[in-house]
Amino acid sequence: EMKGESLSVLDVLKPAALLSSLAAFKFWDASTWTPLEYLSWCSVILIGLEILAWLVSNVPKLFSPIILPKRGSHLDVLTGKDIAFICWNKFTTTVFTYHALRFCWYSKTVKWGLDELTVLNTVVALGGLFAVYDFFYHLFHRALHLRSVYKYIHKHHHNQHAPSRGNSDAVNVHPFEFICGEYCHLLAIFLVPCHIVTAAVFVVGGGILASLNHTRFNLSVLSVFDVKYHDQHHVVPTVNYGQYIMLWDHLFGTYQEYPHEKLKGH
Repeated sequence: EMKGESLSVLDVLKPAALLSSLAAFKFWDASTWTPLEYLSWCSVILIGLEILAWLVSNVPKLFSPIILPKRGSHLDVLTGKDIAFICWNKFTTTVFTYHALRFCWYSKTVKWGLDELTVLNTVVALGGLFAVYDFFYHLFHRALHLRSVYKYIHKHHHNQHAPSRGNSDAVNVHPFEFICGEYCHLLAIFLVPCHIVTAAVFVVGGGILASLNHTRFNLSVLSVFDVKYHDQHHVVPTVNYGQYIMLWDHLFGTYQEYPHEKLKGH
């Protein structure tokens, strides 16, 4: 029997209490959260990340894709530093998700109503989000390759010359680089008016594409995104700085085609 109005973990897990808790949960205001809600928030997001990571690494296999050849040394064993960076960056995602949802909740340029869905704030906005994101990411990524800073931050990510682990290789970066890369998504949402559905597709879809970039699957999306683009960057680090699209690399003269003769026999 409960004493007063206090709830135990088991009480909260009861269907009626669970629905009531979810209805009262203010995802946009962490100052109102209980310790259990903090724990639940982190757990749900981290479990979701692991599910997406598994899907990225396994679903493409169902379609028997061409496997990109390894053209550089593969990081076969992750070091303690690698594992620490991966774990910390995944945890950081729980904080970024909160900040992204909080911004979207209060933003006047992000629509939430289903009756507010338009072609402009969905299809057009989605393209704009990826273009704006990669503009800033291209500049940031290119700056990380400057000799004066490369060894301190980005060199760690390039210890892997032939990415293959999907999400794990994608987030195996210096924490400073990861935070900047994540919050570039929020900057794009700030600059491009959109619907919350569009923002969600952009952030989740971006995570999937970034993970695919670090597999050996020869996959592309509408000839705009292609895993080979980023694979070429890991072989020739001074080209293809974009994360998702090569628009800015084409405009800034840093695009380099993947050598298709390397695919023969694969």
